[in-house]
Amino acid sequence: MKPRHRKSRLIILLATLFLLAFSVPAMAAFQASFLYSLSDFTGFIPYNWARVSVDEERNEVYVLYQNLMRIFNDAGMEIYRFGDDLDVGRIIDMAIEPSGDILLLAYKEQSGGEIIRCNYRGDPKSTFWLSNLPNPFSNFSPNRMIYRQGNLYFISLMGMQVVITDTRGIFKKGYDLIPLLEREEKERGNMEVSGFSVDREGNILFTVPTLFRACILSPEGKIDWFGRPGSINGRFNIVGGITKDSKGNYIVIDKLKCAVMVFDKDFNFITQFGYRGSKPDNLIIPDDVAIDNKDRIYVTQTKKRGVSVFKLNY
Repeated sequence: MKPRHRKSRLIILLATLFLLAFSVPAMAAFQASFLYSLSDFTGFIPYNWARVSVDEERNEVYVLYQNLMRIFNDAGMEIYRFGDDLDVGRIIDMAIEPSGDILLLAYKEQSGGEIIRCNYRGDPKSTFWLSNLPNPFSNFSPNRMIYRQGNLYFISLMGMQVVITDTRGIFKKGYDLIPLLEREEKERGNMEVSGFSVDREGNILFTVPTLFRACILSPEGKIDWFGRPGSINGRFNIVGGITKDSKGNYIVIDKLKCAVMVFDKDFNFITQFGYRGSKPDNLIIPDDVAIDNKDRIYVTQTKKRGVSVFKLNY
């Protein structure tokens, strides 16, 4: 080999190593470690697709399953429970106010929807429902509820509508997701929202499995989205829950992959973890995800695998 060719190849090799040195560690530096499953004194609790909400003021976790509310401390151990003796109908979601009051979204066959405000012990204090809804939302029937910075965010997963109210249920703003997603009205019955959350800036995060999309709706009504169908890393099969960590990364569940996927603020794929299996750090058809102010991720799943807790390490 001539010296000139040897020198050229050496330069290419050094350039490649230089690029790898500055690209690979960026992904390797982001890791997720399994911590534990939410438990009581007998062991982990075998939930199937429970609802999870985080009380960021007190670092407590609330889990709703079959009308029973369990509260867990900062170490993932149950400290209190209520709801099995409440005559409020079917409880389908909950939210925690900064005061410690607990809001329950419930439905009764005779009277319809109701929001029950309870104290920290689960004793009902008052009830209210959504009011002053304009005509486009007159038939709005929510099945998810989130408290964020003095507002209540509701979504009808199959109706593809979002309503924002004050803490008394009085209408402030609403969004019809069909036109925002540039879909036709006839498609409304063929799609639904899966994941739903609200970040600290008031952006509404949601996923639409049939579109293979994770979407971000700003308070100004601007919508961005990312996602493409496929089985390779960074693409979606059946997309589920979505949330956002303290660094601005998007955490998205893929049910079919049995994995938690992480994307940066510019929607670039970073990594994924979980995977199907029977080990403690594996997942079986994960569904929803929540995150606390310590970047601990709470993942719900099926097969009585309970709620798995992971820690994001940067």
